Amino acid sequence: MFTINTIEDLIQILDEKPEWVDALRARLLTPELLDLPEKFTKFVANMDAFVAKVDAFVAKVDKFIAEMNAFVAEMNAFVAKVDKFIEATNKRLERIENRQDKAESRLERIENRQDKAENRLDRIDISLGVLKGGHARNAAVRNAALIAYDMGFELVGVLPQKKIISLVESQDAADIPKNERRSFYMADLIVEAAGQDGETCYIAVEISFTANGRDTRRAIRNAAFLTRFAGKRAYPVVAGMYKDNRIQSTIESGDVFWYQLDAEDLEVE
Repeated sequence: MFTINTIEDLIQILDEKPEWVDALRARLLTPELLDLPEKFTKFVANMDAFVAKVDAFVAKVDKFIAEMNAFVAEMNAFVAKVDKFIEATNKRLERIENRQDKAESRLERIENRQDKAENRLDRIDISLGVLKGGHARNAAVRNAALIAYDMGFELVGVLPQKKIISLVESQDAADIPKNERRSFYMADLIVEAAGQDGETCYIAVEISFTANGRDTRRAIRNAAFLTRFAGKRAYPVVAGMYKDNRIQSTIESGDVFWYQLDAEDLEVE
């Protein structure tokens, strides 16, 4: 029989009787506290496993970071090469642009020279056109008798501009626009002729180096004015070295007579 008077007596007995320790523990502690060591052991084991997984994840993250750092380093090196390439390209482009500017300046100077040359050619063409037209008119006037003859008439004379103006001004011509009257006054050639029966008629001739639709319209109009103001039959004629094919139908219809000048007619005497 054990006698317990002090805490030391109790501790001594518990040391001598370990089974009493278990019995006392079971009496003093709740089931939860009794299970706590086992649960703590499991918790520690779980934490060790979790820490191992975290360590593995951290290792993967470290590897990923290392790989990313290597990739970033490669990208930086690539970007540096690209920047260098862009810089070199910009310099090349700048040189090309400078050359292009110089080439454009040269082209501009060439175009200016070409424009000047074209203007000179245009003036030459206009001058040649005037000269050719003038020669054609002179030739037609010289051939006035032949024009009348080819139409079956005899030349009486060539109406001067003063006579043409007086024909119009002696009558009421208010319905005719001023520009048309002036155009009529400046007709290329108005011939007074006589038929085989001796009756007077007129021939309105429009002359160009190459006769065209404008010439046919003016000749027909002038012939109509002559009939109106002179009271005589009048015939429209177009004369020239060549004729525009588009007036061929008007000639074939008989609305206008075609008189072709020869090259010899245009020679300056």
